[in-house]
Order: sequence, then structure tokens, then C-alpha cells
Amino acid sequence: MKRDLLSYSQEVLDKISQADAQTFRKEMRKAFKRLLPEERGQLKAWFRSACVCRVQKGEFLHMPIHPATDQLK
Repeated sequence: MKRDLLSYSQEVLDKISQADAQTFRKEMRKAFKRLLPEERGQLKAWFRSACVCRVQKGEFLHMPIHPATDQLK
């Protein structure tokens, strides 16, 4: 069964969310490059709802995809 790239990217990001921030940002950038524009919006929504960057006690770590445009705000 063939998987779509969005769900694959989400699975990879979820697995490495406990890794260091640099690795996570690298994988997020790769996903953004490969996805279609509408899928990028879905990935952003997943990122915000999945709480993959939870630091502690409801605080979240802000990790921009593109430092110049800061697309995840």
C-alpha cells in the first residue's frame, strides 16, 4: 500500500521530535520542500496540534522553518 508524503512526513517528525532541535528543523525543512502548498498548510496545522515541541508544563518551543520568513508563527 502506497503512503502519501504528508502522513510519512508527520510520522518521521513525530519520531524525531524527541531529538535535538537542529535535527527536527532539518527534517521539517525537507518535508516543506517536498510537499505541495496545500499539504504544507496541513503539516503546519498538524505541527501546532500535535504539540511535538512541548518543553514542559504547557510551554512550547518555537522552532522556525525558515528563519527569514518564520512560517510557523
